[in-house]
Amino acid sequence: MALGLLNLKYESIVLPYDDESTPVQLMGVKMLPIFDFGDSRVSNESLDIIKILDTDNLLRCDLLTEEKLEELNSLLSEIGSNVHSLCMPYWMWTPEFNDQSRKYFQDKKESKRGPFSKLIQNKETFLNGLSTTLSSLEKELLPFYQSEKITILDIMIASHLWGMYIFPEFQFSQKLDTYLQEVRRLTKFNYHEDFWR
Repeated sequence: MALGLLNLKYESIVLPYDDESTPVQLMGVKMLPIFDFGDSRVSNESLDIIKILDTDNLLRCDLLTEEKLEELNSLLSEIGSNVHSLCMPYWMWTPEFNDQSRKYFQDKKESKRGPFSKLIQNKETFLNGLSTTLSSLEKELLPFYQSEKITILDIMIASHLWGMYIFPEFQFSQKLDTYLQEVRRLTKFNYHEDFWR
């Protein structure tokens, strides 16, 4: 999303979820994304990558004060907890998974969150929690998060919410859908469309 908004060309390489060796060889830890700047600099910290690339501060990374990051991380944690619990049983059937990486993903995530079957049984709890969070979020859209213009905050929020489009029994409100689709348009976001073809 950030690269699209900054009009920077890039090549997207999607690693199988069970590929531990590539990120460990590159960065010493299994953590993505990894960005190669092409000048011997490589980073796996999303915000650091964006700050380096956004030389004109178009995304307003200066908004990310310690206080704002604490506020935003709290919101993203609320969103992520429910979105992940609802969507992981569906995400593992998307095109970037094969049988081996799907099993790896399921084993890893179930060890942390419990069996996917239980997550599905408890979906109403997660949907209710997400609904409460989204109701509060809507009040902050002006039409972007606390702003009339798109910023890094919107990229962080939209990237956490986008996965809910896969959940068959959920629909965003018109306001949130309009917000997410506008973020998508401005960032030229295609969720690895080149990989899915």
